[in-house]
Amino acid sequence: MLDESAKGLLLNVTGDGKGKSTSAFGTVIRALGWGWNVLLLQFVKGTMETGEKRFFDSLHAPNLEFAQLGAGASWEPGDHAALARQGWLRAEKELVSPRWQLVVFDELNIALHYKWLPLDEVLGSLRSRRPDLNVMITGRYAPRELLDMSDLVSEIKAVRHPYERGIPARKGIDF
Repeated sequence: MLDESAKGLLLNVTGDGKGKSTSAFGTVIRALGWGWNVLLLQFVKGTMETGEKRFFDSLHAPNLEFAQLGAGASWEPGDHAALARQGWLRAEKELVSPRWQLVVFDELNIALHYKWLPLDEVLGSLRSRRPDLNVMITGRYAPRELLDMSDLVSEIKAVRHPYERGIPARKGIDF
């Protein structure tokens, strides 16, 4: 049995403010800096070109795997539930893989909120993950049950956003 200091942590960054995924990307960079093997799965973003994808791909890091699994924003057309399900089947395998020290499930909270994935199944898989694996989950609308089992919960609160003044998302700032 692992002692408390060797147990993997479950981290959740949620809320209605901007910066949840960005927080996870910072954690990924920190983990890579220490030579960790990191898996980053994005559950909502599809094939959209983003700054983070460009950056992580440019690293050519053998200890980083990055995949966009979704159909895009929830209001965009696409079979969100089927893609989330397919992504979760992969995620379940990765949760028990000896390869990773950190797994990030970006925007998983959103997939749970829209019921693209069954909450009980996700909670069960997280509970039965490899004991020393650190998992970070992001996205607004985190379900209470997931927050209750998380070791760290950060809530990012929206105070002001340019979108409220009609300013669209900007390359380099928002994606």
